[in-house]
Amino acid sequence: MANNYTEILQLQDPLEQAKVKTEEALLKAGFKMSKWVAQNQAFYAESSLTIWSWGEDIQVSFQENEQGTLVKFTSSCKLATQFIDWGKNKKNTKKFFAALQTS
Repeated sequence: MANNYTEILQLQDPLEQAKVKTEEALLKAGFKMSKWVAQNQAFYAESSLTIWSWGEDIQVSFQENEQGTLVKFTSSCKLATQFIDWGKNKKNTKKFFAALQTS
């Protein structure tokens, strides 16, 4: 139960298609879209405030390879002083990847 959680998924899709699917999945999962940063090849988003946390920062980055595109999802507690995430970051990750599979 650290203050962040990261998971990587291999998609068979080319980068541009993976980006479109990811943007759809972020919205389906209920995250607030913030921005796309081309230099980092990453989307930035936020989860909402809950009784358990002040929200989380979401980063989804991409790396092309021979099989398609690697999608790296990281959920981190907004407050740097929050040492325990109560499982919220892992839940965010599972929610995102479930939405990505249906995009």
